[in-house]
Amino acid sequence: MMALVTVALGRLSQAFLLLLAMSLIGFIGIHSVGNPVFNVVNIETATPEDIRLATIALGLDQPIWRQYLVFIGNVVAGNFGTSYIYHQPAFTLMISKLPATLELACVAMLVAAPLGTALGLIAGRRPGTLFDRAVLKASVSALSIPSFWLAMMLILVGAILTGWFPSGGRGATAAFAGQEWSLITRSGAWHLALPALTLAIPNIALIARLSRSGTIEVENLDFTRFCRAKGLSPRRILLRHTLPNISMPIVTIIGLQFGAMLAFAVVVESIFSWPGVGKLLIDSIQLLDRPVVMATLTFIAVAFVVLNALVDLFHAVLDPRVRLSSQR
Repeated sequence: MMALVTVALGRLSQAFLLLLAMSLIGFIGIHSVGNPVFNVVNIETATPEDIRLATIALGLDQPIWRQYLVFIGNVVAGNFGTSYIYHQPAFTLMISKLPATLELACVAMLVAAPLGTALGLIAGRRPGTLFDRAVLKASVSALSIPSFWLAMMLILVGAILTGWFPSGGRGATAAFAGQEWSLITRSGAWHLALPALTLAIPNIALIARLSRSGTIEVENLDFTRFCRAKGLSPRRILLRHTLPNISMPIVTIIGLQFGAMLAFAVVVESIFSWPGVGKLLIDSIQLLDRPVVMATLTFIAVAFVVLNALVDLFHAVLDPRVRLSSQR
């Protein structure tokens, strides 16, 4: 138990420093892009006095270091400010877009994790076969394709040439647990298919390659040969012995890639007009809506840190070597 507490405290201190560094970099970056005052006032009719008063009202007349300290103080109090454009609390606005992004990322990972693991297990079980070579070539191609090009090709094939799927939007939604979800309606599920597939394909390839290499390594170990010598079936060896031994790196990559989906779904959400956190971030950067940008960036950083911490703690629970190394 003490070892787990030590691991947790170490991860929390690292997480705090990472979030602090992220907030500083993001704050300086968004404040160097432009002046949001010109998006708040009517530039055609505004006088210099109007611009000056708007600058003071937004707190932009202060030095950037003072603005940053005010921002940190507000964040500690749970306040990210009010959106310049939407006139809503920035954090509330970001949270309202979160279910769409979570739904997209969860569906994509629910497709990618089992399919990628299954492909890697089968390919690693029979290395050098036609299926193994096909999986390797397909995975290299999937990892090499830029996400925006893959999204446009899926739109071209799935929406324009065949007309099977809609090219954008979220479709009809239904309320569940106080939020609107697309997956529980036929129209929404159809709108979800192409963006989820865009996120899933590279992750299928990554998980397949990882599970394939792990399977090849485990299949050549002594205990696997002993299982074959005992007369166990290949299927039993694969599912009862090989899969548990390669599960640790697979769980790690699933956790990390899920965080990456939340952070880097920006391109996919923009192309498919999916109303999630990523599209909100792009729109807010274009409109110089600084409170919304900082709220969104903070959420993404926290999501990465939390998922990494959960993966580390999961390792510490399952692998005694992690706990021992932390104690040392």
